[in-house]
Amino acid sequence: MSVRFEGVLPRAVTEVLDRQDRDWTSRTAHVDSDGSVVYLACCGTTDITQPYHSLAYLAGALDHSGHSYVVRDLAIEFWHYMMSPPVVEQLRAECVKRYEEAPAEDSLLPLFIDVLADGERFQRAFATLRDETAFYELPAYLAAVRELSLLPRLLTLLSRCATYRTFSSASPPGSEDDRINLVTLRREVEAGFGIDVVDAFYDHHADRIAALRPALVGLTIPFISQLEHSMALATRLKQRGVKVAIGGPIAAKFYKYIDDVDKLRILDFAVDYLVTGEGETLIARLADHLQKGEELGAVDNLVDIRDPRPLKRFFFEKVDSLPPPNYGVWDYSLYAAPKPGALYSPTRGCYWNKCSFCDYGLAMNAPTSPWRTRRPETVIADLKAASQYSKHFFFAVDVLSPAYALKISDALIESGLDIKWMADFRLEKSFRMENTEVFARAGCLGAAFGMESTDQEVLDLINKGTEVHRLETLVSAFADVGIPVQLMGFTGHPGETSRQAQVTLDTAEAMLESAATVALGKFGLTPGADIARRPEHYGIEVHYDPSGDVAIPWEMNWSHREEIDTYPEDDFAHSLRLIRGFPYPFLGSTSTLHSLLYFERNPKAPFPIPQWGYVDTWKAFDVIPFYHAHEESGTTTLLSGLTGRAVVLHPEQAKLFAALFDGGTWLRLQAKEGLSRQVRVLLDFLVKNSLAMFLPVETA
Repeated sequence: MSVRFEGVLPRAVTEVLDRQDRDWTSRTAHVDSDGSVVYLACCGTTDITQPYHSLAYLAGALDHSGHSYVVRDLAIEFWHYMMSPPVVEQLRAECVKRYEEAPAEDSLLPLFIDVLADGERFQRAFATLRDETAFYELPAYLAAVRELSLLPRLLTLLSRCATYRTFSSASPPGSEDDRINLVTLRREVEAGFGIDVVDAFYDHHADRIAALRPALVGLTIPFISQLEHSMALATRLKQRGVKVAIGGPIAAKFYKYIDDVDKLRILDFAVDYLVTGEGETLIARLADHLQKGEELGAVDNLVDIRDPRPLKRFFFEKVDSLPPPNYGVWDYSLYAAPKPGALYSPTRGCYWNKCSFCDYGLAMNAPTSPWRTRRPETVIADLKAASQYSKHFFFAVDVLSPAYALKISDALIESGLDIKWMADFRLEKSFRMENTEVFARAGCLGAAFGMESTDQEVLDLINKGTEVHRLETLVSAFADVGIPVQLMGFTGHPGETSRQAQVTLDTAEAMLESAATVALGKFGLTPGADIARRPEHYGIEVHYDPSGDVAIPWEMNWSHREEIDTYPEDDFAHSLRLIRGFPYPFLGSTSTLHSLLYFERNPKAPFPIPQWGYVDTWKAFDVIPFYHAHEESGTTTLLSGLTGRAVVLHPEQAKLFAALFDGGTWLRLQAKEGLSRQVRVLLDFLVKNSLAMFLPVETA
């Protein structure tokens, strides 16, 4: 049973929640307590710059079927609540209390006690990202992101057991080496966050939602970072007698990965229904059942947690016949961007659908769902309606084919619709270079490519179906017409050698001359990937023991069957140096609103986006400190604004940092004659600990 804190917290805190309710109801039609409304919401730590689009699609389906519903983004409201001065004051009081009880246990408590003394600092930083001028001024932007990065780290510090690295990266309770332990997840969610103001937020909203007597509450969980908060609200709603369904890729993976569907009963503490796939048809069926009393019968993509049974089939919507999404459900003034942004999906699934590593949540026996498209004229109608609310779109698809992208671009040009957009593409053999000019005229301002590797043998292992020799030509074709390119890849695929990994790293560094960003990650094996299903084909053994508590396998451990000269697992210094930009969802992260808005102002190289490392060929560059510092009893602690990791300096280091970076001063280095050994030692320390960003002077 979760602990309730009503009446314990100061009235100023409850007034913040009441004010959020008033602001929401002032723009949402009043809902009578008729016991029939479908309440759709998202919770948790995720993108604070724009709303996720799944609920807009469900709202469109309910509009079409004539059912009553409401939509609320409790994810963004949570962060506004956490940034409010009364809540900041309570968070500081909690830090003081814990430090007084155990002063030696966590060196970060004194840092946050100082930071939180200014109760308006987070609201000021958030306002910077909404300001039409300050957003585009790099020093102001840097300062705002550095400030806001403290919030997830504070949540980690005070939370009982979850880890929050960034707004969109978290490990929920129950996260173990290669699984999510559902027994632990249940126990910890029922115990509460251990932070009074956070538990109070979900108690408050559970009370308000229950007072509406909704027929159903639907919670979408696209990302694992949202799981704990979604389940926190769900369990409170269940305790108040409200029916709850969870959906989205994470919910789908729970069904997809568990070894015995009957074990899903363990979720009955919070959930009535688990939605395992696309939900437009399903939400209308559920609404008919719950609002009109119609028989539910056998339905696709739905697991009844009280009686979980294997699905007879996995249902995919006919994308072209779906009603348009409703983008009017969101209050765009709540998000951290100077202009509204929206996600739109003209296609679903992937037309290639063969990559070895791919394992998207909304499919069962293939990497992702089958490819389906919406007719260009329907897409234009959707976008015209959506453009009332946003002029900037990310086409949230697995991939756009060159032919389909050309059709959409031609339709946009013919319609005269003035929008800006970005999308994910493949490095196709069929790409005609002249098509990029059409994309540009149609408003394309960003193209993301999953290059994965730049060694052809590794690409063949991946079954990518692309040719590496086309990479540079395609990037240039987009870049030359003012469409910035963002590249994605990884090292560590089974069978990849150290030499092959180095090829990818070297190519990635070279591509930064023309590409806007290059994001290189580390390979992770998930249970639904072809590699996990056919490990012998890839020469590996998967190490997963399903015994013990009920668990969902997540990122699995594996090893090569035969010895291979692989890239050192923990040596990612090279790839870290190549990161240009900030953690998701901020500038430089792939396919985000902030990147799109910056590309609109700076569509061609060189891009004024700081990197996590420096390049030896730079003749002059700025070193930008990106940390928070605290000195206590002769000990100086630095907290990285990029990773949230803390570093304790010895006294001589502390003096040097104070002299070089006092007050956040940028340090400009002239490197025409090279860098001294002492300077390199300092710079490498900054890079290793993610304490600074670097910007060549010609782009500053």
